[in-house]
Amino acid sequence: MLARVAYEDAFFAWPRPARERYVSLLRRADPAWAPGFLRWLRTATPMRYPALVGAAAFVAGRLERGEHGVSRQVITSVLHRADDPGHLLAHWAAAHGPSLPKPVKRAVADAVTHLYDEPALVAYDDGGHHFEVGFVQGDLPRYGGIGTPRPLRFGEVIRLVHPRARDREQGDLFRHALARRHGKVRTIPATLPLVRSWAGLPRIADPLSRALSPERLLVGQAAGTAIDLATAVGPMQVVAGLRSGSGQPPPGRLLARLRHAGASSHAGTLVAALPVSDLVADPSARARLEPLIPHLPLTLLLAHLRRFDAAGIGFETAMAVAARIADPAEVRASGLGPLRFAAAWGAVDSRRWEPALAAGARHSLGAVPRLGGRTLVVVEPGSDARIVFGIALAQRCDDADLAVLGGGRFPLDPDESPLHALIRWHSTDLCGTPDRPTGHDRVVLVTEQFDEAPDVPAGVPLYVWETRRHSGYEPEVAGRVFRGLGDASFRIIPWWEEFVADDQNEY
Repeated sequence: MLARVAYEDAFFAWPRPARERYVSLLRRADPAWAPGFLRWLRTATPMRYPALVGAAAFVAGRLERGEHGVSRQVITSVLHRADDPGHLLAHWAAAHGPSLPKPVKRAVADAVTHLYDEPALVAYDDGGHHFEVGFVQGDLPRYGGIGTPRPLRFGEVIRLVHPRARDREQGDLFRHALARRHGKVRTIPATLPLVRSWAGLPRIADPLSRALSPERLLVGQAAGTAIDLATAVGPMQVVAGLRSGSGQPPPGRLLARLRHAGASSHAGTLVAALPVSDLVADPSARARLEPLIPHLPLTLLLAHLRRFDAAGIGFETAMAVAARIADPAEVRASGLGPLRFAAAWGAVDSRRWEPALAAGARHSLGAVPRLGGRTLVVVEPGSDARIVFGIALAQRCDDADLAVLGGGRFPLDPDESPLHALIRWHSTDLCGTPDRPTGHDRVVLVTEQFDEAPDVPAGVPLYVWETRRHSGYEPEVAGRVFRGLGDASFRIIPWWEEFVADDQNEY
């Protein structure tokens, strides 16, 4: 599992033997161990879809053996996002047949009652996968696209599991989801104002809607009235207004307050819903969308810097974006690591983003776990991602030596931005005779393709990152060999030394 953390949701890109072995192990896993493992996999790692597949395999194996208990709880433990129930049911039908056992049906029904609301419907009920596929993104054509079933739409999930609505508004939501899935929508209830706004329909006037209007919110805030932005209006309402083009863009003050309030529990839905591509494809959309740009999630800002340049956003907007990218508090709250900033650094042509990206990368080092002891990090050149990974990893070691594969050592500054160090790496003469590791507690090799182990003293753990993206069939290599790079990769050594090494020491 740890070998493919960088694949994120791309379970379909694992080599077939690895997928089959993973499913086989979960089908016969110890019920005292598997629930905790699957919960950890879903919550502590970016491997969301593998967690759903693993939970389905575990439950299927227990049901085949006639074992009862635990199954419903395990399914519930991996359903955290509103599109998870649709993914799990689609996978179950493809892998285990259309019949839904009671534990699966009841667990999914519980999750639907908890997860389905208006923002979720708007963002995820579109038949899309909404996957993060990590470093294999560029190889999707070679895999034939995303090779997993499309998630079931909200209406299909509701029809299959018959969830119990928690209130009248959710009951209206369930009926609307069923109607829209079968093309039978005639009206949208007044209890679904966001869905109406998203469809371009006017909001039905009532005392509540007048009380929650943006103008009244701003006036109330100015007057010191205690108005809870988190429950009154959320980012999705703002996006819906901008998307439909109705009225004037909301004031910048309201957008900023919405962001600082952390209003929506569906922060990711804002990313999924905003048509950022319209900035370039439709120049007329810039007037509607540009006011929202400085307040987007940091992940989206980094992903679309090049698009912002192509759209020609104004100087003030660009400066506001740069200020957020370089803000230590923003970076720490986002949880992003250095590789996200390195990817944005490599994607943009304009130099105006470089100071902000370098500052953000420096602040993001706090998301990289510290490693005790003495570490030798050896990096094969030729890829900025490998170099930044090696630099950042070495910077977070208590004591580290950083060297180029087959060459000399690179002088390390623990307080330097990894992106500034990247520039220095390319301008430093790294020729020389490599030193044999001596006195190190671990050796880390970051390379394009792992062919043979370097000369490492006996008893010194070797961790290898292999960054080739597509190789067709990947042979299974025993030991600490990990494929691909992502920010989650920084956590693998602490995970390994905490869990795997401890388990091995018990025997």
